[in-house]
Amino acid sequence: MFDLEYMSFAKHGDNFFLHEDEGVLIVSEAVLGSEHEDIQKEKEFLFSKRQEVLSALVAQLQASASFLLTCDLPNEAVLLTKKTTVTLSNIEISVRLFFVLLEKTKVDVGEDFSITGNIYNEDCIREHGMRGNTPICLRRSWVVSSFALENIKRMPPNSIGCVLEEVEIFSIGLISILPKLRINEDSKVENLRLYAWEEAHVAALLRQEKPVCVGRVKNMDLKEYAVGVLTKMSLEDCEFEKLSLYAWEEAHVAALLKQEKPVCVGRVKEMFLEEYAVGVITKVRVHKDCGVEYLRLTASEEAHVAAVLRHERKFCVGRVKRMELQEYAVCVIMKMSLEDFEFEKLILDARREEYVSVVLEYDKTSCDGILKNVIFMGCCAVQEQKICVRRVKDMWLSEYAVGVLTKMSLEDCEFEKLSLYAWEEEHVAAVLRQEKTIYVWRVKRMELRQYAVSILLKLIIHEDNTMESLDVTAYGKELSRILKEGDSSIELGRIRKSGFCVPEKIKRKLRYTLIDEEGNEVLEEGDSSGWWISRLWRSRLG
Repeated sequence: MFDLEYMSFAKHGDNFFLHEDEGVLIVSEAVLGSEHEDIQKEKEFLFSKRQEVLSALVAQLQASASFLLTCDLPNEAVLLTKKTTVTLSNIEISVRLFFVLLEKTKVDVGEDFSITGNIYNEDCIREHGMRGNTPICLRRSWVVSSFALENIKRMPPNSIGCVLEEVEIFSIGLISILPKLRINEDSKVENLRLYAWEEAHVAALLRQEKPVCVGRVKNMDLKEYAVGVLTKMSLEDCEFEKLSLYAWEEAHVAALLKQEKPVCVGRVKEMFLEEYAVGVITKVRVHKDCGVEYLRLTASEEAHVAAVLRHERKFCVGRVKRMELQEYAVCVIMKMSLEDFEFEKLILDARREEYVSVVLEYDKTSCDGILKNVIFMGCCAVQEQKICVRRVKDMWLSEYAVGVLTKMSLEDCEFEKLSLYAWEEEHVAAVLRQEKTIYVWRVKRMELRQYAVSILLKLIIHEDNTMESLDVTAYGKELSRILKEGDSSIELGRIRKSGFCVPEKIKRKLRYTLIDEEGNEVLEEGDSSGWWISRLWRSRLG
C-alpha cells in the first residue's frame, strides 16, 4: 500500500488530498496501485519509491485552470495550483481543507458554502447542510501569505457559513476573514482571542460598514490593534464571562476613541482593561440590566489615563460589585460617577506616590457611591478631600494606604470587618500626624497588623458598638507608640471575649468591656482592672 492516508491532510472516499510544492494533489490509492503494483510489493523500499512516484505523477499532470469542488471527485489524479480557480458552492468542507485551498489555489466562494470541524477519518466534503452544525476551532498563529489574504479579500461578506466554538488569531492578518464568515448568532464561542501588532492586520475589518456577528462569546481577549475591532462587532446579545482589552500604544485604541457613541458589549461578568485600553472605559457600556462582578483597570504610565482625564464629564460604569484600580488607573476614579451604586469591594493599588499625584491635587469633596468593601494599597495618604464611602462591608488598607483613613468620611459606615496592615512606621505617619480623630460608626471585626496598632490612638468608635473580635498582631517597637499612652486611655467599647486577641503588653493601655456570647459583661482572666476602670468611666459619663 502507498499509505496515502498517512501522507494526506484530508480525505474524501477513496481520494486523498496531499500537499505538494506545486499545489494540492488529489489522488486515490486505486489510481496509484493500478499503475505501480511492483512498488507496493517491495515494502522495504516503499517509502522512498512512493515519493518518487508521486513526484513523477505531479510532473506529468497539467494543472486545471478551473475546478468545481463537489462530493463526486474525478477518478483520475488532479493537480490544483495557484493558477487554478477552485469554486466552492453548495458544499461544506473541513476547515483544514479550506485553509490549504486558500494558500494553494484561487478560491471562488459561491452560494451555500460552509466550513465545518475536522473529524478524524471522515470525509472532508459533504453536500451543504448534511453534516449539520459541527463547530469549528479557528486557531492560527503563523503568518498567512499575501496570496491567501487576496483570496479572502475577494470573498463576499457573510459568504462562509460556520458554527464557531473557539477563535484564536495571533498577528497574522487573518482577522480580515471575520466579516466573511456567516456565523450563527446562536453559536456559543468559548474563547475569542485576537492579537494584531500591525494596523494592516485589522484595516480591512475596520473599513466594514456593517457590524460583524461573532455569536455568543464567553471570553474575549483583544490585544494591540485588535482592540479597535470592538467597534465592528455586534455584541449586544453576548454574555461575557470575561472581556479583556490590552493596548501598549495609543494608536492601538485610536479607532475606539474616535467613536462618538459608546460600544455596547452586552452583559459582562469580568472586564479587564490594561495600559492605553484604560482609556476606552468611557467608550464601552454594558447592558443596562447587567451588573459587572469585577472591573479591573491597570495603567503603568500616566499617559495611559490621559484620555480619561481629558473627559469633560463624569462617566457611569454601571453596577459593579468589585472594582480594582491599579497604579495610574487610580486617578480614573475622579471621572467616575458612582452615586447610587453599591460596591461589594473597591481596591486601589498605588504603591508609589506618583501614581496618585493627580488624585492628591484634587480638592473637591465627593461622595462616591455606596461601598461594601474597600481595599486601598499604596501611597494615597495626603489628599485633602474627604471620600464618602457610606455603608462599607469590608475595608482593607495596606501600607501607605492606611493614611487614606484620614481622608474618608465613615460616619455612616457599619463595617463587617476593618483590616489595617502597616509593615513600617511611615505607613501610619499620615494618620498620627493629624490632630483630628477618625470617627467610625460601627465595626464588627477589627484586624490590625504591625504598626497599624497605633491607629487605635485616632479611632473613635460609636459608644453602642459591640465588636465580635479584635485581632492585633504586633511586637517590640511596633507597640512603642501605644505604650507611651496613659493606662486605660484608649477607649474600645464592648468586645466579645471569645474574639479578643491583643498583646498582653498593651492591654493596660486599653479601656474596654468584655462580654460573653449572650452579651453579659465578664471579667478578663487574671486581670480585672481594665474592666473595672471601664465600668467606672462609663458610670461617670452616665
